[in-house]
Parts: sequence; structure tokens; C-alpha cells
Amino acid sequence: MSDQFTFQVTNNTDLAITQLWASLDDEEWAEFDLGESGIPSGETMTIAWAEHTNDSPCEWYICATYEDESESDSAVFNFCEEPALVFG
Repeated sequence: MSDQFTFQVTNNTDLAITQLWASLDDEEWAEFDLGESGIPSGETMTIAWAEHTNDSPCEWYICATYEDESESDSAVFNFCEEPALVFG
């Protein structure tokens, strides 16, 4: 069994999500690998946290970049309480 933690991202916007970013402090950001197609409009993707984040806090800032290069506002999510995000 893997110790990797996962969460789900649902894209309810009209644009594909091409990048997903996470930050503990809203200043230093790390990118999740979403593959070539990202998260198409209307789709849900399961994303795995990197193993080095296993002992990190529950609350992270999350931000998405869309196919037109616009960005969502960053928002704090508590991944211990709600391991599913919805954009849109």
C-alpha cells in the first residue's frame, strides 16, 4: 500500500486547467504535474501529493492556471477535512 496522499480536482469552468499550484505561505509555489492535457472542462482528476509533503500541515493555498493563461485567485483549502476541490 502506498503512503501517498491524493485529492480530487473537478473543473467546472469553461476552460481546461493547465497548471495547479500549491503553497504553504501564498508566496513560494510548487506545481503539480497534470500531464499533457491538464484537467479538461467538466472533468475530475485524482492528484497525488509528493511524498515529502506527508508531514506537512493540512492547510494549503491552491491556485489554478487556465488554458487562456488566466489564473484563479489563491484560496486556502484544508486537505485533512475536504480532499476534493472544485473550480468553477
